[in-house]
Amino acid sequence: MDSMVDRTPAVVSALITPMREDRSIDENALQNLVMYEIEHGSEGFYCCGSSGEGLLLSVEERMLIASLVSEVCKNKVPFYVHTGSLGTREAIQLSVHAQKVGAKAVSLIPPIYYHYSQKEVENYYLDVVNAVDLGVIVYNIPQFTGISFSKESSVMQSVKIIGVKHTSMNLYDLERLGQAFPKKILFNGFDEIFLYSLAAGAQSTIGTTVNVCPKLFASIREDFLGSNISGAQQKQHMLNNFIEAVVKEGIFSAVKYCMTYLGVPSGPCRKPFKELDDGAKLRIEGALRRIEPYL
Repeated sequence: MDSMVDRTPAVVSALITPMREDRSIDENALQNLVMYEIEHGSEGFYCCGSSGEGLLLSVEERMLIASLVSEVCKNKVPFYVHTGSLGTREAIQLSVHAQKVGAKAVSLIPPIYYHYSQKEVENYYLDVVNAVDLGVIVYNIPQFTGISFSKESSVMQSVKIIGVKHTSMNLYDLERLGQAFPKKILFNGFDEIFLYSLAAGAQSTIGTTVNVCPKLFASIREDFLGSNISGAQQKQHMLNNFIEAVVKEGIFSAVKYCMTYLGVPSGPCRKPFKELDDGAKLRIEGALRRIEPYL
């Protein structure tokens, strides 16, 4: 597992899922998007997560996406598959398939809707851990799931839990996790705090807006590693201005439109996400122009 930590990419795209107008998956557009992003600096992919509308997809569709991403990433960059589900059986089914197609690791949100006990949540993860010969990344996104993982979470003790995707503004918890589990990978999950997560110990980031501007993330990382904190802060400010603008329009629909505008048609989001109107599209185009040097 240590060698996996060494090879962890720093800038990972939380991959969107291109769709046709009827909201079916556009297989060709998906593979074109992955190729485009590799060419523009994405160092890895995290598919079927929040940005990929994973919980709006069927099991078969999620497997299809993992297979298609695998074909493009092979011998180029690593990819991770979000396999979290409402039930353990589907989570295992998706995780076994992810291993089969060559994913570096799988990642799971905890089971949601029912108020499961801590032991039930732990068993959900351990059942997946025991079903695959693959690293598992805990997806910590408490604002959506109502469940928060910290250094006290017993599931973190498993050696096959290789890291945490920390989609939380609580950088104290991130730093504490890193100190408690120095061999596990800390993935930042909020683009808005990328720079500050690096200072807290994150080795990598998995982000929605990485789809659009991986070069900007890489430049922030380079400034941070080169101790040019002022330069890194200025670029984080630029990134955050862009993020604020697209969040106002609906982050996932907006990022899909960004990629369409940049020449990689990605279609709409699945309902109940709403479609963008012409005014929203113009505002998104304006936001893109402000980060043009990094596109």
